[in-house]
Amino acid sequence: MNNNCSTKEPPTAIDLNQVLACHGCDLLLEHIPVAAGEKLSCPRCGEILKAPKTDPINRSLALSLTGLLLFPFAIFMPIMTLDTMGLENSGNIFTGVIVVWSDGFWLVSAILALTSILFPLAKLMLLFVITLNLKLKRYHNFLRLLMRSYIHLDEWGMLEVFMIGILVTIIKMHHMAHIHYDTGLFCFIGLLVATLGSSMMLDEDEFWKLIENGELND
Repeated sequence: MNNNCSTKEPPTAIDLNQVLACHGCDLLLEHIPVAAGEKLSCPRCGEILKAPKTDPINRSLALSLTGLLLFPFAIFMPIMTLDTMGLENSGNIFTGVIVVWSDGFWLVSAILALTSILFPLAKLMLLFVITLNLKLKRYHNFLRLLMRSYIHLDEWGMLEVFMIGILVTIIKMHHMAHIHYDTGLFCFIGLLVATLGSSMMLDEDEFWKLIENGELND
């Protein structure tokens, strides 16, 4: 369900609880309450302003915890084994980064390590700490910094790009070698689903509101 905001004359003293600025065209709009499952859109440019999620704290907490539990298995366990004329060769994400580094492609190796290992791990850890504190109603000052850090890192975790690389390898090699799908592949798929799901379940407006109101009440 989409709700179109009605325009409102800018008041002399702006009440942030009553006025909402469009992210796309800076139009000042009346802040209409939106229920979970609905969307609030700008009548001028169509920008989605608010899209509340259902139970975002518990769902984000569960998905981030699931991702953290799957992370070491997805990174360090073999993804698949290629059997070519009796010769078997297997690898995982971590050894892939090491091999690229050993071949002299240091910049590429560093980018792979950041986007496929460090940034996704940092995102999951940040989201877990944020949601756990919100669930326990512990509104510490550092939650603001953690929330900003998560939002910035959200654009740099690229597990889906690595998954595309795995699919390309499977498509190119299935005619030349027998492929054994190892445990690491299924753990990586689970990690990818948990990471994407946690980003989709995150309700930034609700989280910021809880952090700010909690700090004011402390």
